[in-house]
Amino acid sequence: MIDYSHIRSVHLEISTRCNAACPLCPRNLSGYDTELGYPIYDMSLEEVQHIFPVSFLQQLTNILINGNFGDFVTARDGLAIVKYFVESNSEIKISISTNASAKPNIWSELGRLPGVSVGFDIDGLEDTHNLYRRNTNWNLVIDNAKKFIAAGGTAVWRMIRFLHNQHQIDACRQLSVELGFSRFDLLADGRDSGPVYDRAGDYLYKLGDDPNFKDMEYPVRIEKWHSWSENGSRPDYRLEQYKTIPIKQTVDCYSTKNKEIYVTATGEVYPCCWLGFYPKQEYRHTWQQDNMFLKDMAVNNNALDTSIEESIQWFNAVERSWNKKAYTEGRLFKCDEYCGH
Repeated sequence: MIDYSHIRSVHLEISTRCNAACPLCPRNLSGYDTELGYPIYDMSLEEVQHIFPVSFLQQLTNILINGNFGDFVTARDGLAIVKYFVESNSEIKISISTNASAKPNIWSELGRLPGVSVGFDIDGLEDTHNLYRRNTNWNLVIDNAKKFIAAGGTAVWRMIRFLHNQHQIDACRQLSVELGFSRFDLLADGRDSGPVYDRAGDYLYKLGDDPNFKDMEYPVRIEKWHSWSENGSRPDYRLEQYKTIPIKQTVDCYSTKNKEIYVTATGEVYPCCWLGFYPKQEYRHTWQQDNMFLKDMAVNNNALDTSIEESIQWFNAVERSWNKKAYTEGRLFKCDEYCGH
């Protein structure tokens, strides 16, 4: 599927922890639930040096630091890891996606590193940003962005469009210009409608304008909200759904096309982040169940135990799965969903 010597890009998760509590993020599921079947783990500098030796880094052109569950600012060795990458290959381009609401002392030093760009996730102005980016501080994020930009860093303002912030798009774009951001990206990632609960599990408000619900028609307790989707959280129910979903004709694999691999915070290696939702954990949610057949495929795939070269050997099983005629037979649903035609 992809040869070790051909890898040019790495998508890396360096922590599964996050300081934010975005309600529609898979790590929270509309609340602060931390029992979602994935490990809480920080990748250390020593582990990064083991997984990514200098000889391997010198063949890369790009590294994206952006986790399925965690954020760059929660990683204990985040800055040191980026410095190691730059020192090992001064030509490498490093992109970081982060809520940036922590560690005010790292941003000037980060901004001075060559080839590093940071996407700051800022979903509106001060009065709307925290409706989705819960537990973050808008002013701290802006201050950190200013430090990064002043030191010479390339910053991107990344804004998710919501019903509650779309009236501020032009103002945010203008502010990004005034502050020196290199680009303004407006995103639509599908997380635009649902309930928001506090740490105690009590209903607070809703995001979006789901026509199926009026305000306060959502359950007042998060446990009830989860029970509503209980059927969709059962592997047997998901398998039944697979029988009705037609397969795609071809798979134009993102990993193969971009010569990229995905590495989790615990060192597991997958072709892409869509397959990397900790499929070896308990299948408690659909983003895990859609990868349920990977559990037996992904053998010897932890680069902390072996090496990247050995950890990608199982990728050939992914490619072979595309020849299967049904998801119930082991064809990978995520491959069709994101790369199928």
